[in-house]
Amino acid sequence: MTAVLRRAAALAAVDLDRTLIYSAAAAGDAAGLQVVEHLDGAPLSYATPASWALLAELAGQALLVPVTTRTAAQYGRVRLPVVPRYALCGNGGVLLADGVRDPDWDDWATATAAEAAPLPELLGLLEAVAGEPWVKTVRAAEDLFGYLVAHRRDAIPAGWLTDTTAAASAAGATLSVQGRKVYVVPAGLSKAAGLLRLRRVLTGDGAAPRLLCAGDSLLDAPMLLAADAAVRPAHGELHEQGWTGARVAVTTATGAAAGEEIVRWLLDRV
Repeated sequence: MTAVLRRAAALAAVDLDRTLIYSAAAAGDAAGLQVVEHLDGAPLSYATPASWALLAELAGQALLVPVTTRTAAQYGRVRLPVVPRYALCGNGGVLLADGVRDPDWDDWATATAAEAAPLPELLGLLEAVAGEPWVKTVRAAEDLFGYLVAHRRDAIPAGWLTDTTAAASAAGATLSVQGRKVYVVPAGLSKAAGLLRLRRVLTGDGAAPRLLCAGDSLLDAPMLLAADAAVRPAHGELHEQGWTGARVAVTTATGAAAGEEIVRWLLDRV
């Protein structure tokens, strides 16, 4: 990749689900939502029209980088108002440059994930309950990590989460709950690691751009702490845990309205 950042440029790294885009259940009472993602022809994710207009404005003033736990295929379903030049998928393990997967990045991600227990062992933590009635499916993502999808968030047993969090940590991985999904991801394969690596590659020996970040989950936390300034919504995994940081703001709104507030917050700081 060629360094593309201007010396004074800002890099705005933004999580997608429950930060910028929302399921109908997570969107709250915001009115006039627009569909931004379909699955099998059915609407899946939403955002406020204002947030989409503001996101296009943000992309014109900063290097906008979506940073998501989604696979590249899942990311491709989202219709952003602009096509970002770079996107980090797979929790930082996949780099798309102009929509094309970077093979050198794949090599880095594979080596980084290998610092934790092998993927079959991590998947085994989730597959152990695959037959339970509250579990919809267990899958591997990008051959890097695993996740479980429950039928309902409130059906996931708290005791199982506690035990599996400890087992994941012992295996060199992080457990995160995002809505109905439970992720087990190698600890070194983080959004923060991928984002900081991308910034180094793009700037080379030049001055690093100001880093602005937004996210809602435990997997976003290291990225938020690494930022020069960051914001999280007043909902989601981090909010439920009362998590914050010295340079991390919290929205006043929740749901899709918080997504709009986040984009305005980022624009104010570019």
